[in-house]
Formats: sequence, structure tokens, C-alpha cells
Amino acid sequence: MWKKTLEDLGFQAVLKDIVSCALSEDGAEQLRLSHFITDREQLRQRQVLVGDIVKILSSGKGSVPEQFPPLAEALRALSRPGVALDGVHLYDIGCYIHAAVALREFFRSPVSADGNANAPAVPNPAVSLLADIPDELRLLADDLLDALESPGQVKETHPAIRSLKKEIDRRRAERARYSQDFIHASGAVMQNDQPVYRDGRIVMPVRNDQRGEVQGFVHSTSSSGSTVFVEPYRLVELNNGVIMAEQQVMIEIARILGELTRKVRGCEDQLRVLTRDIAQADALYACARWAHKNRCVATELSERTACRLLGARHPLLKGEAVPITMELDESIRAVVISGPNAGGKTVTIKTVGLFALLNQFCGFIPATEGSSLPIFDGVYTDIGDDQSIEQQLSTFSGHMKQVGLILHACTPRSLVILDELGSGTDPVEGAAIARAVMEYSVSHAALTLVTSHHGVLKQYAYASDEVLNASMEFDERTHEPTFHVISGVPGESHAVDTARRMRLPDSVIKAAQGYLGDESVQISTIIKGLEQRRKEADEREHQIELRYRQLQSQVKDVELKRLKVDQQENLVRKEQLGDLRQFISQKRKELENLVAELREGEITREKTLKVRQFIASMEEKERQAAEKQDAKEQQLARLAMASVGKIVFAPGMDVLCGVHKREGRILRADGKGKWIVAIGPMKFSLKEADLSLPVRSSQAPKVSVSYQSSAPKPKLTIDVRGCTLDEALERVAAEIEACIVHGVATFSIIHGYGDGILSRGIADYLKTQKTVSGYHFALPEDGGMGKTYVELG
Repeated sequence: MWKKTLEDLGFQAVLKDIVSCALSEDGAEQLRLSHFITDREQLRQRQVLVGDIVKILSSGKGSVPEQFPPLAEALRALSRPGVALDGVHLYDIGCYIHAAVALREFFRSPVSADGNANAPAVPNPAVSLLADIPDELRLLADDLLDALESPGQVKETHPAIRSLKKEIDRRRAERARYSQDFIHASGAVMQNDQPVYRDGRIVMPVRNDQRGEVQGFVHSTSSSGSTVFVEPYRLVELNNGVIMAEQQVMIEIARILGELTRKVRGCEDQLRVLTRDIAQADALYACARWAHKNRCVATELSERTACRLLGARHPLLKGEAVPITMELDESIRAVVISGPNAGGKTVTIKTVGLFALLNQFCGFIPATEGSSLPIFDGVYTDIGDDQSIEQQLSTFSGHMKQVGLILHACTPRSLVILDELGSGTDPVEGAAIARAVMEYSVSHAALTLVTSHHGVLKQYAYASDEVLNASMEFDERTHEPTFHVISGVPGESHAVDTARRMRLPDSVIKAAQGYLGDESVQISTIIKGLEQRRKEADEREHQIELRYRQLQSQVKDVELKRLKVDQQENLVRKEQLGDLRQFISQKRKELENLVAELREGEITREKTLKVRQFIASMEEKERQAAEKQDAKEQQLARLAMASVGKIVFAPGMDVLCGVHKREGRILRADGKGKWIVAIGPMKFSLKEADLSLPVRSSQAPKVSVSYQSSAPKPKLTIDVRGCTLDEALERVAAEIEACIVHGVATFSIIHGYGDGILSRGIADYLKTQKTVSGYHFALPEDGGMGKTYVELG
């Protein structure tokens, strides 16, 4: 990108803000040297990585990354053979490795795949940015930080230093005792009662007229000459002892630093690789941190992407930014933006250009979801005053020079931004040049954005399908710009209104209005009329949208009420069907009695035919009732899905559960999206996705007639818990007989878990029964191994 483009659009100021989010000098330098991405797949990968880091930052679950100390000087010193690093450089290396480990752990922080806090966490793909820190570097950091403390000093607790420090303290204490004793013993010759330090040595402050009384080395005298600083011979020995002990510490520190330097040199290659990896990873971390701070979103990427900015906020304007929305379909090649001065035209085109750069730099822009931008191979701008005294260029000449460079450089994938095109010269000639420049740019660039007051350009945009008029909204009541972009409508300059707001004399305003030609007034009136109609249309559209939402809500309420009424009707029909079945059961008993009587008397063909007709009529009546019930339940299910988009469950509803569609009844809610459902004697917590409305089969149950009136009616489910094995087997045998007599093909036995005596005994018995075709345990939600299903055949 041209340097002037970056300056015109304010990218350098935004880049400085992004760089401030970096953790290391390496990452900051990487950002300053980064290029704009022009490949779609590379940009998509950048969005994935930056987006994953944003998720970690948003979740708040990741460990807080640490700042990296600068290592440039340490690495330069390390490249010189034989040079030992000082403590500051060694300590920085240890902290750098430790910060790298922390950043690696931050990238490893698991986040949910869809941003939902309740969704299962998945490993973050951003972990690929930084390989696992080698064990050699981890051990090196431990050694460095165990030996050193900020700002690079060897710890006094270091084993080799601790004993030497004790020796220094012992010698200093001995020297201090001697000094105090000497002063007390020679108080008459002392100038004061405190020893004095000279060049790191303790000396005695002796009165000048008494210096012959003290034997030792004279160091110096006071400025007045009244005091002589003498080091007695015994004190010389004690001072030397302290200095030599201190030198031993310095020698040991040098040895420790040399040993640590040797270890660092052994890991130099790995350390340099780490700094390169940190530079790449930290650069993306800074982009993500900036995107998170500015509430940015990833732009949509596709093969052919339209320019669509929704709620775009200029990052340099902070809280003062008015969100800009501009939507252009793929057929638009240029936009002419007109409107009042200081109405936001230049800010709008700068925002579009800046967002194009930010999109191709980090893949995120401060806008709302759904925003998209094409990928440009270059962004070229002519914004501001290009007047140059050194090059003897006027404002117009400076603009034309820049425009010429742009027209020669742009390609079919370029974005061209021209501010106040054709200004600074004769209006007629300037408009003609502006029109010619526009035509050339439309045919040679991907997208051209122009701000202008020239009516010629507005007419050109109105007549061309590839060029769109846009204007900056102006509030007619307050005579103030609103900074909102209006697509499809050209704007007025509102120069007279602006002059009035700037408090020009009324006589000047009236004169200016008088000088405006009739044609200008008519055009202005037409534009104002169009603008008023646009506002009225927007208001009507808003009212229609509100009414539509109200109607949707009302329709939904009506459908829900209708569904409740139908459910109540369905319950009544179920009760009626139950009464019908009870009636059939009674008739069956009467029929059994009739059959018994027939057996006692003479059975004729006519009597048998009447019996069969009677049975057939009862079965037909039950089948018709069941079909009606089935059709009604299917209608209810369709109505529930169509009216509310999903089934509305409530306590007391009959439902089908799981893949096997076991019948159950909802008892109560069990958290979000779950219900407690009773299936037989058992209760389970099931998700709504596992529940459905019961729809009966259209085939009516058959009426079976038993000719053994003494046989009991089968119970379908028998509970033998608490029985002895013999008692249980008797009840199972009776149930098998009842089912065979009444034509029932299956029943279930609840025997519980216990010690397994009933379960095994019943299984052994069922194996011996020829009428039993099979048996199996129930599903877990239906009782599991505490319940057995028996099939007869």
C-alpha cells in the first residue's frame, strides 16, 4: 500500500493502537513489518486464528499472558563469542521463556465451539501458533530464575553466595567494633564520636592538631583543614579483610553468570527459534486483543463478496463515532457521495478505506455481524490538500498529480477513493474532468468512492447502472447533519444553511439566495421532495414492520389457544373411546354367555351367523372410533408444529419417549429443555428432543372373543416383587393362560433386581413353556434388568 494511502486513512494511528496490544517487542516489530493479505484462503485462516484467540479472551477462562522483556541486546551480546551476559540479560531470558510458556498455556485454553458457555469445550486451534516449549528451554528458565532476581541480581539466598555474605557480615561487624572501641579510647583526639567512610574504607576523624597521636595512613583532610582522616594500621587490615570478602562475592557472581551464560549458549538456536515463533503468535494475539477491545467481528468471505458495512464505527473516533451503514451489491462499481459540508462525507469514505485495510490486515473490523468486504490488491486515495510550495503545485495541480498516479496504478481489483473530485478550479471544467476520471476509474477499478458537490457527477450516477448516488442525511428542522448515509438519493450541499449556522449576516444570506438560479432552486426542491418521500417511506416501512410483528405475535397466541382447545377436545374423545371400549367389553361378556348357552342347546347355522354379525358390528364401531381419534391426534401434531415451530410441552401431557416411543406422561420441568416423565412406575429426566406427541396407529385394535368365560382377564403387566419364587411362577402361569385365552400376544413382569432369584427362576420357567416364543429385559428407561417382557406365539 502507498504510504500516502496509509496516512490519508489513518491506518498508522490504528496500527499504533494494535501494536500497543502486543506482549513483546518481537510481536510489535512483526506487526509493523506485516503486509496486507490479498489471498482469500490466507485471510480465512487469519480469521480462524484471530477469532479463536478472541473467544478465549471473551470467555475469561484463559490464563493472563505475561509481558515479554526485550531480548534484542541479549541476543546480540550472545552472538559475540567469549562474552558473558550480565545479570539483566540473563534474567530477561528466563522471564522471556517463562512468558512463552504462559502464552502457550493461554492458547491451549479450551473454549466452546459456538461461543455458548454451556456447550462442550474443544481445543483451541490457535494452539498451533506456538509449538510446545522444549524441555531444554524450560529447564534453562528454571535455572536462570532460581539464581537471579529482578533486575538481574544473583539472589542472596544462592547457596554459593550465602556463605560469602555471612563472611562479609562477620568482617564488617569486627571492623565496626574496633572502630567504636578506638574512638572511645581516643576520644580526646577525635573530632567527633562517629567513624567516617572514605572510598569504601572506614577512617578516623582526628583533630588536625592531634594527628601525631594516631599512628596510621592519612587519607585526606576536611575542607576547613581542622580534621584529618587517618586509617590506623589495625583498621587497614580490617578494611582489607572486608574488601577482599566483597571481592570474593563479586568473583563468585561472575562465575555464576558465566556458568548461566554457558547454559544459555547451549540453547541459543532453540532460543532464536522461540523468538521467531513468539513474533508470529504475539502479532496475532495483538490483533485479537485489539479486536476484542473494539468489539470487532470477522467479515464474511466468499468468492464474490459485495461491500456491506453494517454499523461500522471508526476506531479513532472512539465513543464519538456515529455508526455507518453502507450496502452495495456486486453490480455497483462506484459511489458518488454528496451532501452538506461537515456532514461526514470524508469520514465515510475514510471509514470504508480503513476497514478494507483492517480486513486484510487482521480479518476483523469494528462493525456488526453480517458485514463483508471484497479483497483488494491495492487501495489508492486522494484525500486532503496536496498543495506544495516546493514543487510549485496549486491545490488543483496537487490533486491532479495524485489522481494521475492512481489511474495509472489501479487494477480491476483495486479500491479508489477520491475526495472532492474536480474541486479547486473552474466549476465547469472541474466537473468535466471529474466525470472523465470517474468513467475511467469505473472501467479500470473494482470500486470507486467519490465525494463531490458537482451536479454532473450526480447525473452521471443517476444514469448509470454501475454507479450509485448516496448522500449524507441533513436534518431540516435543526439544520444539522446526522452523519447517516442514504443510498440511492443525491444530496445537497446546504451551503446557505451552513452559512446561516456559521452566523453570517442575514443580508448576506438573502443575497446568496437571490443569486441562486431558478434551475438550482428547482433541483434543490426536487431533491428535498425526494428526501421527504424517502423519510415517509422509511416511516411507513417501520410501521408496517411493527404491525407485522404484532400480527405474528397475535397469530401465535391464537394458534396456541386453539391448540389448547383441541387438546382438551382430544382428552374428551379419549374418555369417550374408553367408554366405548368398556361397552364392548361388557358386550363381549354377554356374548360369551350367549355362546355358552348355544353350546348347551342345538347350534344352528342361523344362530352362528347372528353371533358373527354381532361381533363384526362391535369391531366396526370400535375401528371407526379409533380412526377418528387417530386422525384427530395427527391433526393436533401437525398444528403444534406449524403454529409454534416446535411442540409446546406442559405437565400432564401424554407423550412418546425415546426411539422406542414408549408412552409416558409429563410430570414437571427439570431444568432448561428437560422434563420429568413417568413411564409406567418409573420416572426419567428426558430432553425435549426425545419427546413427541402420541399418534395412534390407524389400525383399530381387534376384538378377541374368549369362549372360556371362567378365564381371568390379562393384566398386561404383573408385579411379583415380594413374592416367593413359587408364588411368582403361579402368577406368571396364570397370566400366560389369560393372555392366550384373550388373544394377547405380550405382557411384562416386574420382578426387580434383588439377588436375582426371581429373575433367574422366571427365566428358567419361561424356557420350558412352548407357548412362550421369546422374552427379554426392558430398556434402561423402562426398568432395565428389573423387568422382563414375554412374547407369546
